Amino acid sequence: MSHYFTDNRELVENRREITFRFFDYEYILETDNGVFSKEHVDLGTQSLLKACLKEDMNGSEICDLGCGYGVVGVVLSKEFKDVTVTGFDINPRAVDLANLNFKKNSGCGENFVHDGIKGKFDWVITNPPIRVGKEKMYSLFDEAYDSLRSGGGFMFVIRKQHGAKSAQKKCIDLFGNCELLTKEKGFYTYIARKH
Repeated sequence: MSHYFTDNRELVENRREITFRFFDYEYILETDNGVFSKEHVDLGTQSLLKACLKEDMNGSEICDLGCGYGVVGVVLSKEFKDVTVTGFDINPRAVDLANLNFKKNSGCGENFVHDGIKGKFDWVITNPPIRVGKEKMYSLFDEAYDSLRSGGGFMFVIRKQHGAKSAQKKCIDLFGNCELLTKEKGFYTYIARKH
């Protein structure tokens, strides 16, 4: 069985455009079969984006970990000045869409890659793939920690019933801190800072 967090290029393509209004701006995004939340931008991602806007990310290098079709990178590139966003996803179909959506909405070239994290960042932001299981999800948290510069921040969103408290504990063990930023409709957004 194929999932959005696998290499699923063998799935039949069925590209479509969706619109996403975030505050006063409307984004036109392309999605397809085999990507997460293909019909609309999910509530977790929307909640995560709102939390991001409470931080000063201007001038930052941002990693969109598990970028999907690029929503987080596209929106943060619009909302903050002089940011560089690099997205990573294991799903090459999602990465193709993310690059297309980034170009369509920001006019910039390809910033999303089918690979593990490479480089150092000021921020790592993710709506992690819960269905891969805790072990794999927590390995992404480890990658986030290793990819952050000193003083950098890791932000993630997770449903309360999908293990928010244990994810927070994992981050406290890893970073020495993890603060709950927002709660919205069962979605908890956390931030951990690397010292």
